[in-house]
Amino acid sequence: MRVSETVKRPLRRLRADYHQLTASLRGLPSVLIIGTQKGGTTSLFTYLTQHPDVLPPLTKEVHYFDFNYSRGTEWYRGRFPYAHRLRRGSLTLDASPYYLVHPLVPQRVAQLLPQVKLVALLRNPVDRAHSHYQHEVRDGRESLSFAEAIDKEPERLAGEEERLRNDPGYYSFNHHRYSYTRRGLYVEQLRRWTEHFPRSQLLVLPSEWLFRDPVAATSAVHDFLELRTHRLERDKPASKGGYDRTIPPELRTRLAAYFEPYNQELYQWLGTEFDWA
Repeated sequence: MRVSETVKRPLRRLRADYHQLTASLRGLPSVLIIGTQKGGTTSLFTYLTQHPDVLPPLTKEVHYFDFNYSRGTEWYRGRFPYAHRLRRGSLTLDASPYYLVHPLVPQRVAQLLPQVKLVALLRNPVDRAHSHYQHEVRDGRESLSFAEAIDKEPERLAGEEERLRNDPGYYSFNHHRYSYTRRGLYVEQLRRWTEHFPRSQLLVLPSEWLFRDPVAATSAVHDFLELRTHRLERDKPASKGGYDRTIPPELRTRLAAYFEPYNQELYQWLGTEFDWA
């Protein structure tokens, strides 16, 4: 029997109130999956929470450091397990992929969680942009063709990042939803994080490795987080499906050429190359 929304809504409210009231007894995450959007963050979150020493938060995407920062630290604590459960090697995490690109998030994280470990999954920026576009189309927020949306992006994003930096309470719908190519300029985003964290606290992996070999990629994350060895029980990628993966060849060529210098700068910064040809 399906429970009506009129019943579920007060139950959710009671649950939220309970977590808020017990916030002082709860721990904070020692791991953030900071992005990228459409780069496999949901799959990695699912794989990591299969580990017996990884306790999930109330929701995968807490979005404290970008959308909910004004709610305060106690609100954030209320999203996580009790502190006594986060001992003897156990940990919890926050996987909010907008963290990677939001200009104020690295500094905010550093103030509250200076020792946190950061995991960034980076997907071929052409494929990421198209998947992002399809996501917005599917949810009814985008009516333009992919080519039109790419052409419109500079106009849509004009001044938005500057306003995000200058107005801590500002939410930019366009920056959040229409930053198709902007989010693919990874090296700029990662450098912003390493202004506040040592490189040793940051793990960068290509999303394609996670898609191709989730067991090996997740094992690398386990090692980075100093978790004991644990074999995945389920390794099917999380996917909402239904996307048209076809990009017109001329548009793919154009986007690949646009991203190429940024990709080369990223490879130089990382000291390794990804197979994004």
